[in-house]
Amino acid sequence: MKNESLSLIMPLKKREEVGNRWLFHRLNTLLPTLMKKHELDMWIVTGREYHEDPVLKTLYPAAIDSSRRLTILVFWLDEAGQLKRGAIHPNPSFEPFYERIWNRAEGDQWECLKNTVEMCEPERIGLNVSHSFAAGDGLSHTHYEHLQMVLSEYRDRFVSAQPLIVDWLSVRSGKEMMAYPAIAELTRGIAEEALSARVIHPGITTTEDVVDWIRQRVLDLGLQTSFYPTVDLQRKGSGMDRIEGEIIRHGDIVHLDFGILYLGLATDTQQLAYVLKPGETEAPEGLQSAFFTALRMEDILSLHMKEGKTGNEVFRSAMAAANKEQIDAMIYCHPIGPHCHEAGALIGLYDQQGDVPVKGDLPLTANTCYAMEFNIRQFVPEWGQEVPIYLEEPVALLDGKVEYMAKRQMGFYLI
Repeated sequence: MKNESLSLIMPLKKREEVGNRWLFHRLNTLLPTLMKKHELDMWIVTGREYHEDPVLKTLYPAAIDSSRRLTILVFWLDEAGQLKRGAIHPNPSFEPFYERIWNRAEGDQWECLKNTVEMCEPERIGLNVSHSFAAGDGLSHTHYEHLQMVLSEYRDRFVSAQPLIVDWLSVRSGKEMMAYPAIAELTRGIAEEALSARVIHPGITTTEDVVDWIRQRVLDLGLQTSFYPTVDLQRKGSGMDRIEGEIIRHGDIVHLDFGILYLGLATDTQQLAYVLKPGETEAPEGLQSAFFTALRMEDILSLHMKEGKTGNEVFRSAMAAANKEQIDAMIYCHPIGPHCHEAGALIGLYDQQGDVPVKGDLPLTANTCYAMEFNIRQFVPEWGQEVPIYLEEPVALLDGKVEYMAKRQMGFYLI
């Protein structure tokens, strides 16, 4: 099987050049807007070697791979409203992304931070603490105590940087948005390859074999998986929705949940294949009907995922529309970005089919990407039972509407 999307994979040096251009663009254009939007005069991000703040990786240029003992990045708006970016660290690779503002002769790194704060006199100082988002809670307890001690006169000005972090992680720049569909298409191509006769031999191949093939394939391509992939089955006569650790047989539905991390952006998709029985040329009509119902559910979600609506509002309206059409559905969509389950507005949870506190109360924002994730259940006459159809497609909120970022799966892959 020819996978043309594989030709898009760049060598390491080229990837680093692209990542650096994206970072420089985001620091110059997106971050100043977010600082003003969330009314932060200063944002302090600290990291310790082997105990990194999750946000730091999205702020480092390619030549910086860790905090190297202690790194302090500080962002502040000057009197003219211009964003200044300082690195309190000796590594020259921080330039030109950040100005190195630490002079060893004038004290240690914490003293440099104190001098910077005193110079700027910020009213609101954002720190990476969050009760709701793990990626926004990267400030260690030790560093928090140290900040309280070093900046004791400013402790009442500390605020959570959570709103800023959510936008920083979830909002994509124009340059990133142009590339994200190619990353999504690369993921889809690998998934289609995995769910093919090249990999799956009925009666021999197990679900675990497919997982192992995917992990090795991704590694051989010089990529990373964004999470440990899963492969499971739906089988006629089984009382289980998702069978794992089984030999794949004729007549099975093979379900793959898989994503990659490439150019600092994660994907997450679920695809389906049907294993033809001898003499069959297509999946049974009942299974095809169930798949078409799942496609209709995607259409419903696309209509209701609107900028400005909260995740909970989207969930309620989409479920109401599905119920009106007698579609038995579950919805659990989430943002994607540098992390597979990115910070941002959630639209339902697999184990919480209703309003999601805090995360579901956030509005959907423009230039964000989502894993449109859900399942439907439908009675299949040929199987004499209800069959779940699990699908997940990468989409983007652009110009007030949902755009699919990869070729949409319109029917079962056939093995």
